[in-house]
Amino acid sequence: MSKSSKFNETLGVIEYPITLEEMKKVILEFPKTERKFYEISIKALNKSMKNDEKILSFTTADSKLTKTGFMIIGDKNLYFTTLKGGLLGGADVEVIKYSDIKSVDFDIAPNPLGMAQMELGIILLQIKGMIGSKKRTIRNIPDYNLDYIVKQLRSLTA
Repeated sequence: MSKSSKFNETLGVIEYPITLEEMKKVILEFPKTERKFYEISIKALNKSMKNDEKILSFTTADSKLTKTGFMIIGDKNLYFTTLKGGLLGGADVEVIKYSDIKSVDFDIAPNPLGMAQMELGIILLQIKGMIGSKKRTIRNIPDYNLDYIVKQLRSLTA
């Protein structure tokens, strides 16, 4: 049984939950340029994520203001990958435990110019810090996927 279905050359759907090993097979169906970003992130995730951990969502997200990458909702932790530029490339992984997340909220960015160059969904996290808490804004979330992501994060942090 395949974990992905292709509608045509550009559109498809991934059936979650999925493991990293299954994700490696699924991304072979992606266009070459897009596949490279996933391969870099999965290579970095292999060092931080356990083999048996299920992925509930793997979506584009900008966890830092100037860096692009992915937000991966695992069944044990929340992962952010940020892609590095330069000759060496690669990706950095940040792991956030669900027990450290105090609240999850969302917003849709206003777009005064009409069509957007980026996705408009925003996730707002309040995370426990050493003293008090800190707020974290994750941008560039696809708005068609925003409801699912918020629902998953809220159920895992409750």
